Amino acid sequence: MVPTLNELIISSHYSLLGSIPNKLRGLTVKLENETLYWKCYFDGEPTEEEKEILNVACTEVIADFPIIKDVKEEYLNYRHPLKMEMLQFWAYLRWEQN
Repeated sequence: MVPTLNELIISSHYSLLGSIPNKLRGLTVKLENETLYWKCYFDGEPTEEEKEILNVACTEVIADFPIIKDVKEEYLNYRHPLKMEMLQFWAYLRWEQN
C-alpha cells in the first residue's frame, strides 16, 4: 500500500528526533515509483558521523513502508546562501536570515 503524504511526513519527522546535526540546513524527501529520495543540505562538508546518523533515520522511514524498494540518498555541501531545492516536502528546514 502506498503511504499517504501525511504518513510519510510523520515517519520522517519521528525518525529525525534527536538526529539533526548542527550543520544540517535542510532535508527534503520524496517517494516516487517505490523509490525514496532523501536529500540533505549541509552548511559545510558533512562528516561520516553526520551522514551515518541521517542514514539511520532514512532506514527507519524505509522500515515503515514495505512498498519502498530503492533509496537515493544525497548528502550535499551546500553552504548558505545557496538556494535549496525542495523535492516533495521538507522533513527539516532550519531558519536562515536572508
